[in-house]
Amino acid sequence: MKLPFLARAVLLALTVTSATAFAADFRAGAGKSEIKITPAMWPLDGFTSQHDPLMVRVLLMDDSKTRAAIVSIEQTSINHGTIDRAKAKLTEVAGVAPENTIVVASHTFSSPHNFFGSTSGWNGGAEGPKLGSGVPAYSKAIDDAVNAAITQAKNSLQPAKVGFGVGVSDVSVNRDFPTPRGWWLGANAAGFSDTSLPVVRIDSMDGKTLAVLINEAVQSTITDHSVGQDGVKSASSDLAGAATRFVEKRYGGNAVAIFLYGAGGDQAPILQGNRYVLNRDGSISQVDIHEAGFTLVDLLGERLGTEALQVSQEIKPTVSPTIEVRREILKVPSQDKGKTLPTGPVLSYSYATGPEIDFTFVLMRIGDIAIVGLRAELAASIGAQIKEHSPFPHTLVLCMVDGGNKYMADSKSYDHFTYEARNSPYARGSAELIASGIDNLLTKMYQTSAGQ
Repeated sequence: MKLPFLARAVLLALTVTSATAFAADFRAGAGKSEIKITPAMWPLDGFTSQHDPLMVRVLLMDDSKTRAAIVSIEQTSINHGTIDRAKAKLTEVAGVAPENTIVVASHTFSSPHNFFGSTSGWNGGAEGPKLGSGVPAYSKAIDDAVNAAITQAKNSLQPAKVGFGVGVSDVSVNRDFPTPRGWWLGANAAGFSDTSLPVVRIDSMDGKTLAVLINEAVQSTITDHSVGQDGVKSASSDLAGAATRFVEKRYGGNAVAIFLYGAGGDQAPILQGNRYVLNRDGSISQVDIHEAGFTLVDLLGERLGTEALQVSQEIKPTVSPTIEVRREILKVPSQDKGKTLPTGPVLSYSYATGPEIDFTFVLMRIGDIAIVGLRAELAASIGAQIKEHSPFPHTLVLCMVDGGNKYMADSKSYDHFTYEARNSPYARGSAELIASGIDNLLTKMYQTSAGQ
């Protein structure tokens, strides 16, 4: 059930507990830089203009023993070449080991794809399609923005403290919608959505806000597939970008607000500029409100940003935490998606279970805060389950971390033959298996940190 927009439960500050050791010399720095798209680069992946900036944001943390980083790039997905270069630059400029860096896509579908310079593609497949003659320059622009943001973060590294809060967000809706012809993409208010909004605030020791982390379980797809009335398709950072810009502006442009895409595999913005609608005869069609979709971006961005800001302002950072990063692997059954997939709703579908495969993910601990980072896009219910069962007082679940690998749907989704279940490389039950395995590993991590 959706809660009222301003109704929220705020956990004011991290408190020192016997479960976690803290570092008196914790330091943090943050930076941001625009991906500068020049006119000569167009067209890119069907886009021929730009509505608002695409940004790279970086958070750097150090507890004197471990140095770690979070890189957020406003892209639909991030190819392995970009990820590898970002991690290499962090090692060169800031001394961060590659395994201690996580690179996260904001997952805005309103930005051009970039496969250039990655022989393995963004999800382990073949080199991506030809997306326009400007793609090499676009890829370099992304790298340049990453490098600039890293340098800013390194130069701003200073003694810092951390706090945590939770708000309530009402900008998402479950997108798996029942129709007479089967389940399809739409807006299902009766479906599950995770309305919690975890927020982390990092301040300098003199109280200046350095960074605000916003963990929202929703895809940034307000203007996905939308075009102007003149047929022009404009690139946008969409909901994620509008929300972070709102927060940064309210902090006077000095703080860096980082959107961390949560378990939103089955979650869409509650309002979309280009959307599926159910017709009286049971068929599905799409409706586009064209340029008016950017008004929705502004409105929902302001709504999400306002809630994140209010939570952030009520946090009182007090803790200088220790940092720990672990890379983990669990085995899950795979699923053969076949050569052809239905492109619309279906009333039946045959799943083909394959052999077990490795499922890799990362666990990052910042004091009493646990961050779970996965490539796959989890269903919102699975993300909520991980957070509920985590032994840590504060847990964030991030998807599209260090690449992407399609959906990891919950079991109910397989029963409904949803788009996510049919397009998943993971067999039924994998999501629940991963959730249980992650919580077991979080328990071990929590117990180990208590003995420090």
